[in-house]
Amino acid sequence: MTDSFGYQKKRIEKLRNLMEENGIDAFLIPPGPNFFYFTGFQTESAERLAILIVTHENASILSPLLMKEQIEENSLIDEVRGWKDGEDPYHIANEMLEAWKVKSIAVDGNLPYFHYSKLFSTRKFREFLADEMFSKLRKVKDTEELNAISTTVLKSERALEETLNAITLGITEKELAGILGDNMRSTGLDVEAFPSVVAFGSNSAIPHHIPGIRQLNHREPIVIDFGGRFHGYASDTTRTLFLGDPSDEMLKIYEITRNAQETTISDLNTDSLYSDADRIARSVITEEGYGERFIHRVGHGLGISVHEEPYLVPDNREKVLENSVFTIEPGIYLSGKGGVRIEDTVTFRNGKCVSFNKFSKEIKVL
Repeated sequence: MTDSFGYQKKRIEKLRNLMEENGIDAFLIPPGPNFFYFTGFQTESAERLAILIVTHENASILSPLLMKEQIEENSLIDEVRGWKDGEDPYHIANEMLEAWKVKSIAVDGNLPYFHYSKLFSTRKFREFLADEMFSKLRKVKDTEELNAISTTVLKSERALEETLNAITLGITEKELAGILGDNMRSTGLDVEAFPSVVAFGSNSAIPHHIPGIRQLNHREPIVIDFGGRFHGYASDTTRTLFLGDPSDEMLKIYEITRNAQETTISDLNTDSLYSDADRIARSVITEEGYGERFIHRVGHGLGISVHEEPYLVPDNREKVLENSVFTIEPGIYLSGKGGVRIEDTVTFRNGKCVSFNKFSKEIKVL
């Protein structure tokens, strides 16, 4: 059992506290982000039923027999019950719930409907959706999570540094994205957390542009939005670079975007709401006349999932939580010309934002 399993045990203890508070007898958690959060084992849901069942007294995984040994070696859960082809796993799950006298169940929303319908076809329970309760736990990161995110960010930034030499006249977006991906893996990241956005010239005005065959020209903006995954945790960083001196307009919106991003990071405090992050960044950009060109929220939570709670949107009136992790990523997009986005991942610690990123935000001309 690895040291990290101690963190997962504490998370299950917190889950059981939520059971008491909400009158719940059991949680049903399929493979996915929450399964990893509570067990330490990373896998995805498939056609064969695998599920973590947590009650006040028990924590057990029901899984296909072919996964049983792997789960036992890589998770904190001591009881792993394997089912063989030819057995009915839904009947076995209901037998377990009946033996534990479960009458009320909170279900992870990631449970596929074809599993859900068979699990609940013969017995009726008082059902709850567990997602809001899981979000409440996952919004505040523990030390293991903060260390993993920090490592992931720094490794991914090292990959970007190694990629800069490949940025030359005529390279295509697809080629650069491929080189960046290779470099992320060579720095020790497990996988890319999401397909990298690499956008040249006017394509940089499209926030989620898919890299294509466009070639890089002189004086064009280069937006690179990328992230890796390490020990189950993601990074998410965006930098805007230029091949040759940018136009005056591109230089102007770069400095406005950087000011908006850095002001937001510095101004959040113990009295701030998550909505304040969006308000601060948007006000800086609006005052400079580009408010309508900032076309997305200013950030989102990050951890096991690339996008998770908290979301930094105008209607999120929740107070900023100590040890929550989120991105700050304002942007200005000029259709047909180009765009700028600058993104850091930060944690809120001791009443202020602390960035995991070290890669400079000074304008970089290659």
